[in-house]
Amino acid sequence: MAPSTFDVMDECLLPSPFDVTADSLVVNDRPTRRRFATDGRVRSGCLTCKARKKKCDEQYSDSDGRCKTCERLGLVCERQPLRTVIAKPKEKKGNRDRKAKEKEEKDLNDTDMWTRSSSSSGSSPKSKPVAESLDDRERLSLVPVSSTERSSGFMTLFSLENASPERILLKYYVERLAPLCSILQEGNNDFRNVLLPMAIDDSSLLYALFAYASTQLPLSDPVPCITPLTRLKFESEVARGLSESIRRNTVSESTVASALICSTAEVVSGDTKRWYIHLQGAGHLIDHLGGPQRLRRTSDGCFLLRNFAYHDIMAALSTSSRPRYRGMYWLNDGHIPVDSLMGVAHEILGHISHICCFIADVNELPSASSDCPSSVVQQGENLAQLLRSQPLGLCTTVGGNDLDLLIHHAEALRFAALIHLYRFLDRFAREAYVTQMRKCVQNIMDHSFQIPSNLYCEIGLLFPLFMTGVVAGDDKGNADYIRNRLDNIESWTKFKHVTRVRELLDSLWLTNRTDWETLLQEWDWHISLA
Repeated sequence: MAPSTFDVMDECLLPSPFDVTADSLVVNDRPTRRRFATDGRVRSGCLTCKARKKKCDEQYSDSDGRCKTCERLGLVCERQPLRTVIAKPKEKKGNRDRKAKEKEEKDLNDTDMWTRSSSSSGSSPKSKPVAESLDDRERLSLVPVSSTERSSGFMTLFSLENASPERILLKYYVERLAPLCSILQEGNNDFRNVLLPMAIDDSSLLYALFAYASTQLPLSDPVPCITPLTRLKFESEVARGLSESIRRNTVSESTVASALICSTAEVVSGDTKRWYIHLQGAGHLIDHLGGPQRLRRTSDGCFLLRNFAYHDIMAALSTSSRPRYRGMYWLNDGHIPVDSLMGVAHEILGHISHICCFIADVNELPSASSDCPSSVVQQGENLAQLLRSQPLGLCTTVGGNDLDLLIHHAEALRFAALIHLYRFLDRFAREAYVTQMRKCVQNIMDHSFQIPSNLYCEIGLLFPLFMTGVVAGDDKGNADYIRNRLDNIESWTKFKHVTRVRELLDSLWLTNRTDWETLLQEWDWHISLA
């Protein structure tokens, strides 16, 4: 078969392997372009390009040291600082050989021990315990860490590039914020032991803890990734979760806990309005859930009930209103635990609840009643006698110095409540309670002196110190002591509601006033004495 015209043309166009010309022997002078990997992590270049997630050209200018990209865009070209290499001291050969021999003997002994234990128990080597399978460096991580190292451990997270805000905030809450929420120096901390497991089942509570921590963390250790926008994001998630629980009728203990944490976060941030709204919302959620008797069925519910009762009673003191529930409704029959907020002052808080209800009832009486002063004074005297004679329930596992601190805290609360009651009764019997109030001031000062500074129990002295400052502000020594003590509490806790209390006292002392309730109404403030 004869070849076609196209086949002949193709053969003519194809070059012969022997057709070597001078042009084909010319070497290409253009340098071969190096190919860079486009995947993986770029570990070179300036920090500015890394932050922009762009590849740095690494062509740094001799004049200002910026790369071409940063120079073209007018950016500050940040680069890693140079590090100094510290030479490790050489180890003598004899010591090195001796340590190697000791390590070899130790490994042999460990192997023999494991062989004997596994053969005696009939288990295979695959079931070797985790602690024995770790090398020396990993085994050190199982050693308990001291409290000092634990308290500052979250600081190491700030230098990690992959540490999320949630991880930093949760670690800060566990190691720093949860202990500050309790007046107990040692022992169980329900703000950690109860709330964290509960937050696993309810994302709203977890977001509430994040919002709480994001309120306090910037005040103590500013972190670039924790901003007011971060806190707003978490607060929005909490609000969305709470509204969904109410809409779907799925209110639970964790829903109540979320509202309480939101209120506490607003308190310690120095807010003078929103915290009270959140606290009232928590009370509505308790009613929605079935009331206090529903929460008393579980240990977690009892803790939430004590938490709400303490803040509700303290709020009733500062707002001249009634607590939501009267009496010691947070206690089960025959069981009086030591509490993270109340300590051993359960009965004292119960009497304060009755005093708040008594004052609110009297304020609503018609002023034209003829026998009002005498009956009011008699009722007030009965309440004062009950409060003075109330023994403390000390059925607790706490002992030693910790129990002594809690007793001083409870006694300070007792005399502060008496001052609050005497000031109210003094409106109906002029100058009749001045001596009693002076004795209460001296007792509060004595018990406050017994509680050292910078202990968690010191946080519970806010209400006693405030009432002492109201009635004894004319004494410069007492005023200076109270101001310094409040400044110290605020400095190491960063709780801004302590600052609000001190500002209120400063205004009273400056104007020689004692009517702090009227001043709060003039300022349109709601402050927490918790």
